This record gives sequence, C-alpha cells and structure tokens, in this order.
Amino acid sequence: MTYPDEMCGEIRGALAGKILYVDLDSGRMWTEPTAKYAKRWIGGQMLNSYLLYKEISIGTKWSDPENVLIFGVGALVGTLVPAACRLSVETINVFSGGKGSANVGGNFGPMLKFAGFDHVVFKGKSKTPVYLWLHDGKAELRDAEFLWGKTTSQTERALQAELNSATLAVASIGPAGENRVKGSGIVNSGGKIAGGSGVGCVMGDKRVKAMAVEGTGVIRIAEPERFMAAVDKAREKIEASPYSKAMREEGLVVQCYLPEHTKEYPDGFATIRNGQEAWWPPEKREAVCGKESGVPAYIKKILACVSCPISCMPYLEIPEGKYKGRRGQGYWCNAVLWSQKTDTIDPLASLEAGLLCNDLGLDGDNSHVPIGWAFEAYEKGLLTTADTDGLELKWGDGDVVVKLLHKIANREGFGDFLADGVKAASERLGKGSEAFATHLMGQDTLDPFRVAPGWGLGVATSPVAGRHLRGAVYPAFTTGPHNKVWDDYSYDPYIPEAVFWMARTKGAEDALGVCIYTTSYLAAYAVENEDLAEQLSAAMGVEMTAGELQWRGQRSYNLEKMFNTLHTEFGRKDNYPPQRYFEDPITQGPFKGSVCDRQEWDKMLDKFYELNGWEKETSLQTQECLEFLKMQDFAEALKKTGKL
Repeated sequence: MTYPDEMCGEIRGALAGKILYVDLDSGRMWTEPTAKYAKRWIGGQMLNSYLLYKEISIGTKWSDPENVLIFGVGALVGTLVPAACRLSVETINVFSGGKGSANVGGNFGPMLKFAGFDHVVFKGKSKTPVYLWLHDGKAELRDAEFLWGKTTSQTERALQAELNSATLAVASIGPAGENRVKGSGIVNSGGKIAGGSGVGCVMGDKRVKAMAVEGTGVIRIAEPERFMAAVDKAREKIEASPYSKAMREEGLVVQCYLPEHTKEYPDGFATIRNGQEAWWPPEKREAVCGKESGVPAYIKKILACVSCPISCMPYLEIPEGKYKGRRGQGYWCNAVLWSQKTDTIDPLASLEAGLLCNDLGLDGDNSHVPIGWAFEAYEKGLLTTADTDGLELKWGDGDVVVKLLHKIANREGFGDFLADGVKAASERLGKGSEAFATHLMGQDTLDPFRVAPGWGLGVATSPVAGRHLRGAVYPAFTTGPHNKVWDDYSYDPYIPEAVFWMARTKGAEDALGVCIYTTSYLAAYAVENEDLAEQLSAAMGVEMTAGELQWRGQRSYNLEKMFNTLHTEFGRKDNYPPQRYFEDPITQGPFKGSVCDRQEWDKMLDKFYELNGWEKETSLQTQECLEFLKMQDFAEALKKTGKL
C-alpha cells in the first residue's frame, strides 16, 4: 500500500503557527511558519527530528555550539483531545553521539502553544546564564544569573515572582544540568521530567537555565463538530477501560508493585542489585509499596496533566522523620526500579530519592545505574571507602543513595566520578567492572532483558540508545494490534511484529502529543489509532487514515534511525542486551535460571529488520525502505557516507 508524502488538503487548524529560532551567540530571534513542515512531519517529536536533521552537520558533537536544542509540542496539544499535553525535546545524545530525545507531560507544552509557538530551536551558546520568556507571541532572552545554582522548584517559584504570575509554565534545569551531568533532564510542572539523552546537560552547556511561558492564545479547530464527536468517543473508551479507575485512585506506583498485583506486573521485571537478580520477594515489594507503611502512605492526592481524564501522578509529603518536609510529585513506577537497583526497601529513602531527582534535575533512570554499578563494585572489593568519600556502599542503604544523588548533581567528589554515566565510570575504574556496567550505545539502562523479550527487543533497538519508549512492549498486556493475544514471557514468534507495531504507534503518538497512558500502553489502553487519526483529521482539516498515521510513525522512527547512521557507527552489533544478561542467570524466584538466548535474539532481530525493510547483516536501511517511506531525498545523504 502507498501513502501520500504530505497530508492531503491544507492545514486549517490545530497549530499555533510558528517555529521560534533563538541564536544564543548573538541574541537574535526569528520565526518561520510551522505549516511549512507540518504537512510532511505533523509536529512534536517527528517534526523536531526533521529540524535536528536539517540543522546538524556530520561531525558535530553534543557540546559544540553548532548543536541545537529543540522543544516541540504535538499537533493536538492544547486541544480537548484527552491527555494531549506532551512536549518533546531533541538534540544530540550526550551518551551516544546519535539521536537524542526526551518526552514529558505537564502544563508546559499546552502553554507554549497558547503563547503562540509550536517549536523552539536554540542554536549556539550563551556566554552568561539566560532564560527565555515567551508570552502571547513575544519572545525575550533575559539574564538568569539570579537563578543559577537554584533547584528546579526554586527556579519555578523565582520566575513566578519575577514575572508576577502564578500561572505561567516553567521548564528548567537544576544543578545537575548546570554542572553538565550527563544523566540530567529538564523539569516542568513541579515534577515532570524530560529525561534521557542528557537533554538537561545540553541545556546547561548552552547556559539556558529555563524557559517561562504564558499565553492566552486560542487553538483553532478546522471541523469543530466532527472533532468534538471524536473527543467524546475517546473519553467514553477511556472511562470504559477497567484500568482507568485504579490509576485515578492509586497512581501507577501502587498499581504496579503491590504483591497482590503480581499477576499483572509479575516478578522478574526488574534489575535487582544492579541486575544480579530479577526477583524481589513479596515482603520487599510490600515494604516499599504497601498502602499502610510504604510510599503510598505518603500520597496526598493523585494529579493529572492538562486535559488528562485519568490522573496517574501522585503528590506526596513526608511529615516527619529524617526527610521531614520533602514534598512534591514525581515518584513514579520507575522510582521503584531505582530502589531495586540498590535493593533499597526503606520507603522514606526511596521516596526522598525519587523526589530529589526532580529537584536536582536528574534523570532517575540514568543516575541510578552508575550508583547500582558502584554498589556492586564496592561489594566485589573494586572500590573502597577511600574512593567513595568515606561512604560504605552496602546493598539496601538508601540513605547512601540519597547522598550520592547530591554528589552526582553537584559533581562533588565521588559523584564526579559517576556523573558521566556508567560506561565512563567503568572505563575509568577498569578491574573488570565493565562487565557489570549496563548500558546500550553508551547510555545507562536499568531495563530488564532476561524475562520479557518483547520489552528487551524494543529497548535494544531503540534509535535513542536503549530507552524503552520507542517500541518496548509490556508483558501481561495485549500490547500491539488489539485483537492479538501473545506471550511476552517466552520467545513468541509474534514479538517482533508487536515491537514493530509499537514503534510505529509511538512515533505517531509523539507527533500528536498524546500521552500513551490513554492509548497504546499499560494504563487505560483504550484509544486506538483509528481514534487518533479521526481527531487529527478533524482538528487540522486534513484527511488521515489509521494506516497512514502508523506509516508516518514508521517514517519518524526511520528518520531517527537515519540520524544515527549518519552520525555514528551503530549497527546490528549494538542491538543486543548488555552481555551480563546473556551470562548471569537469575538465581531466585519464578524465573530462576533465565538468561537471554542469543540464538532466539538473532531470530527476533532478523524478523524485526525484515519488517522494517533493513539489511539483516548490518541493520542499515535499504533503498526500498526509504522509497516505501517517501524518504528518497534522505537517501542521497546516506549514499554520500557509503551507508546505502
């Protein structure tokens, strides 16, 4: 089947209308119309990827002034589409040198659009700290010396006071980004972090402390009646989902990890003690996630992002004890994975670590991987207290984890040793520690591989270096085309198809700016591609089928893949789990003895490459693949490098 290169018809709605370019070297700013690119690339992460490709020359490093940092919202953000709030951030990945990307919810994305902008592109480097103030179509670069050194929560409050507004939205970096910690992110809405790829590190390198946005603009809809019918249908499907009620009442933390939820979220989906194990006994899950005395006991309410009908983000407070006074949102299901990395079962230390990451501007996934590695190196005698600033890195000591997070964010002592990620730390230490430094294409990964091959395949083939939200499929759910039932606890032959489907679907969702927890993923799992296509058609005034939307998602995924091909030497060899997961079996629990099977993994890769139209031996894209995706103009760039 063939699809048109550009959307049929003229765009008559949904977009704010402008892409803002900010030259940090000169302070000059200018705009161009979003519609110039949107007919081909829609918006959000997809359009960001194209702008990144267009701006970056081969050989550019993440710390070069020629690198760009791009913020962009999806085409449906700011409308009444359920959970249409997502912001994408694109740049060169500080770990891999390839495609860098992060995606986040909150209120910043919609407010950016109300302020009159769909995308913001930062070029060059500022000599002094600055922040960007956007309001009703106007843009100002302002001095940020008074913000430098502040946490993200302090920055948000300071800007609200400076600009005399309690409603403006702020996206900022904390000390981690300022200090160019590679595992740093960008935080908005009090606890929503765009993590992965070191986007906060790039923002700090450019000396941009924050963006503050406020607007009263209107997002026009091309066909209002048709659009509202599509919105109502989506909301009805979300309300009918059996998962929505649990999310509203418990948030994703409790829903995932209480012992009674083992059927939906089984043991084995974890990397205990830096990946030595994959099973946490029920009493440890209860200690951290128990409703009476675990982290959920400190939940005050469940919050929602703009336009979300579900709610999933807990707001928590610690009223007493060693971390008295800590409050905020952001303790998420991943925060439990962070605690598992060091076998921390103290709920207060676990909660403090989760909320602290947001305040310091640390991506918790990235920052806890080198910490887990350091604990194992200490256990094996490869590190001593002489190396760790006197800290004893003993499994289960969550208070030490909290201290290390502070040290990493501020590049203090042993924290500086860990601040460039697990690959760099293990290479500096040596002594065989590289064998248990878990990373993919240089980027830290805490994802499991031995139990759920569908999850692992999506992570290992991700074009943004081992991040799971580019195709990973979750076990115990019918992820993939909704009428397909399959088993992700074995090497089911259908797994590559499910990952291929998810990668295309996620690419489309990120272009629209719709949260996956209402659509393809593990929360409501309700809104389908047909619904999204109808919403986009009515909002923009163009016609889009579900098949064409997924095709565009596939093209988005391949654009990221092509960026890596141009800027790195990644190939098939980089699409395997860390070696530890082939060699070290799980020793406890229901999946005892499990390791990754290289022969089965090769079969999955062969099928996945075949579905994408890539060469099986190298994973490189083919002429036929690019022709199918109407990307012949990109083929010339690959030919010049000899990679096509």
